[in-house]
Amino acid sequence: MWKRLGRRIFDVYVQGNLVLKNFVIQSTVGGISKQAIQRNFTASVKENYLEIHLFWAGKGTCCIPDPGTYGPSISAISATAGNINGQLC
Repeated sequence: MWKRLGRRIFDVYVQGNLVLKNFVIQSTVGGISKQAIQRNFTASVKENYLEIHLFWAGKGTCCIPDPGTYGPSISAISATAGNINGQLC
């Protein structure tokens, strides 16, 4: 039986490239909070398709033994157009 807070440890891939390895939400915010976490990444998008994957890193919770113990989580994504050679893309 699990007796502690479920861990959320996962890898993040953007357009097939690993951008965060073994990302731990709780460590990043310094404990349990509802604080937003912001990470910025640059990616090339073709045909208007942005691919983001959150994969369980094999070190966190793989099951749901109790309410509140879950795997990767994301609440919002913001994507902005970039600029290449002076042209908005």
